[in-house]
Amino acid sequence: MSSPRLRLVRLAPDPLGLYIRAGRIDQKDIQTFISSGAASFTGVVFEAKRVAHQKELLSLVLERGLDAILDPQTQAMATIGGYAKTMDDLPWSEKRPHTCVDFATAFKQRQIVDKISQFAIKHGFTQVLAPTHLIADPNDPWLAIDIELTNALRTALERNGGAHIQVNYSLALAYESFRTGPKREAVLDKIRHANVDAIWLNIAGCGSDSSPTAITRYGDAAVDFHDLGVPIIADHAGGLMGLSLLAFGAVGGLCHGVTLGERFNTSGWRKKPEGRAFSAKTRVYIPQIDLMLARDDAEKFFEVGGGRARSAFGCRDTNCCHRGIEDMLQAPARHFLYQRTQQVAGLGQIPESLRPSQFLEEHLRPASDAALVATKLALPEELQQKATNQAKRLNDMRTTLGPYAKKRRDVSFARHPMTRVSRAGSR
Repeated sequence: MSSPRLRLVRLAPDPLGLYIRAGRIDQKDIQTFISSGAASFTGVVFEAKRVAHQKELLSLVLERGLDAILDPQTQAMATIGGYAKTMDDLPWSEKRPHTCVDFATAFKQRQIVDKISQFAIKHGFTQVLAPTHLIADPNDPWLAIDIELTNALRTALERNGGAHIQVNYSLALAYESFRTGPKREAVLDKIRHANVDAIWLNIAGCGSDSSPTAITRYGDAAVDFHDLGVPIIADHAGGLMGLSLLAFGAVGGLCHGVTLGERFNTSGWRKKPEGRAFSAKTRVYIPQIDLMLARDDAEKFFEVGGGRARSAFGCRDTNCCHRGIEDMLQAPARHFLYQRTQQVAGLGQIPESLRPSQFLEEHLRPASDAALVATKLALPEELQQKATNQAKRLNDMRTTLGPYAKKRRDVSFARHPMTRVSRAGSR
């Protein structure tokens, strides 16, 4: 009698990456979430101009073994609308928007990257986003400069005692160039010369509100970057759009803010700001239908929607919101962080070959069905329209991503980023 054959089962790979951008109002919320022991994300991104005011959060991130990523903000600093006087204290600031001339020679490049590397080492950062810029197309003069700056930054870190600090290439690219094959390949060919540990994709106009077509095009384009052999992170990408990119293996990680920054919007960079800048507020996340609402709207949604709204869309996870809807409204940041970390961690537990189909069945289909329930609530006109628009969008995603999931079965999956703890253990 022959012995039974052993069937090998491929285990789920390393956890998927999730990075949180610390905005102006997020410090205490992220600190509380990390201190509670609930944090299961990969790292926190700090904007350089806010580091002096976020030292406590930075020290906590480092103590807990998470990655602390420095964003030198060179992309915004080189635009008339992105540059702000609050950046003037940064060592690499020219106290005006950067121009290509500021980076024209190897000497100038070395001066700038030396200042960035010293800043990163001084504050204990474990990763740095390379000092790149917004690129329109493969012929953009910034692209060649960015490759040189990236490699110069790597050398500067090694020279200044920060060889352990990882360098991530932040590719801020126009959507038209990203989705157009020849243009994308031309950009990719140049990036191959950059010595980096990961690629962070910032695709203008893409994010949580992207159309189903844009999601599939983003996914197909991102696959071309897998050949670089490093993790691919979708920066400023959240919601079901970001989760679908993870599920289909287009990227190995996501990065966004706390209910904000889930779309890479560069429109404000193109014009000089007028008057006082508007400060966005933390919104309330309704995960069942992937919808963000201002707190006032969320209160109306649950109040006017009645018992059906509360039972269908109130948070029932006592580990997240012990008092249900009241906690959703009073602590929206914690609710969002808990829900998003659970969504990403859940996908990471599924073997790659099964992720696309399970994402459709366990995330997208229930969300589409729940959105139909929301449209039948007796809501104020403005909220009714939001529910209707979301229901249509989710149904379109369901129709489009179903066939796309089958197409993705035999295509490569992006590498996941190694956590800081894992990197330390592998040395």
